[in-house]
This record gives sequence, structure tokens and C-alpha cells, in this order.
Amino acid sequence: MRTHVLAGLQGGSGIRPARGFTLVELLVTISIVAILAALAFPSYREFSIRMSVSDNTNSLVGALNAARSEAVKRGRAAAVIANGGSWTNGWQVVVSAEDADGNIQDTPTSPGTTAAACEGYLDDAANGDSTVPLCLLHRDALAEGYRILSASEGGGADDQVVFTPTGALRDATGFDFSVCRPSADADPTQSRRIRVTGTGLIESRRDTTDSTAGSCS
Repeated sequence: MRTHVLAGLQGGSGIRPARGFTLVELLVTISIVAILAALAFPSYREFSIRMSVSDNTNSLVGALNAARSEAVKRGRAAAVIANGGSWTNGWQVVVSAEDADGNIQDTPTSPGTTAAACEGYLDDAANGDSTVPLCLLHRDALAEGYRILSASEGGGADDQVVFTPTGALRDATGFDFSVCRPSADADPTQSRRIRVTGTGLIESRRDTTDSTAGSCS
């Protein structure tokens, strides 16, 4: 009986041994995958670059809006200041400090280029409790290859954008940024321009060809 069952399983069940890929089939599959990856890589690279430029642009626009809002809210000047004088190194949002005599700075000053220095910059002169922050935001340097160009118009420095308590620019009639792609993939038409008007209005758009900060070419 046992012999009969085994024979039936072996001879009449229709079960066949599993068959794997042959070497030729495996090589063909690998070749197809490699071709598809090679075709997709340029598109993915371009998508990644555009996303990085957009992220850099949105981050800087957010900092500018935060500085302008804070200037109006606190009734004192607030600024976005480039770390170490270069926007490519990142930036900080800083509000003018008040000294022990109640005098408020005309122009905000950076406490240092690090996140720790920003976090520890507190307005304790008038309050005495060291809890009111003067440095509200710190952005680290951009990813390697990316850069931001800048130009102040009508006065002021190129490494800081200062807003008055009315929300307008101080010492400048306008300010331009060019948020650039890596040099190896330079394309002014796909770079981003940020424009700050004298009244403090902040706008951004694609194409830096006509930017006074530079075209990113």
C-alpha cells in the first residue's frame, strides 16, 4: 500500500521540479534593467535638481517673510543676514536688540554663524529674564554645488535684507536674489529669482536671466 502511494505521487501527480533562470535569461534581464536605468537617470537627476532649487527658494522666501512679519510685530528692525557674508553658507533671521538703557539697535547684528549662537541670542536687556529670542531662524549652508547670488539696489549691503517696523526695506529700494543650480547643470531659465520691492513685497519666479543679482549662467 505504501509503495503504491509513493508510486502514484511520483508518476501521476503532475508535480514537476522547479525550474530556475538560465544564465542567458539572467543576463538578458540584467541588460534590460541597466538600459531602463540609464534612460531614467537623466530625468531623475533633473527632477532632483529642480526640487533642490525650489526647496532653497522656498526656505529663503520663508525667512524673508518671517523677518518682515517680526519687524512689524515687534516694532523694531528685523533682518535676514547671510552667514559669513555669503547666502550660499545659509542665513539667519535676526531682530534688533535692546540694551540696558532701552536703546534699540538701528540694524540687527548676527550673533554668529552657527545654530547654537543663534539659539543663545536672547533679548534680556529690557526684560531681565533672558527668554525673548532675537535670532528666530538659522539655515545651514546649501548642498554642495548650489549657490545664491544677491544684489541690493539703491543702497544697503548685499549680505542682508533689513525690514523696518512698517515692513518696508531699510537702506534699499529693492533687493534681488538668484537661486542657482549647480554649475555643471547651469540653466538661467530653470533657476529661481526672488525679488523684494522697496515696500517689502516678496515675489519669486522662474528665470534669472534679467536678475540684477546675476543670471546663474
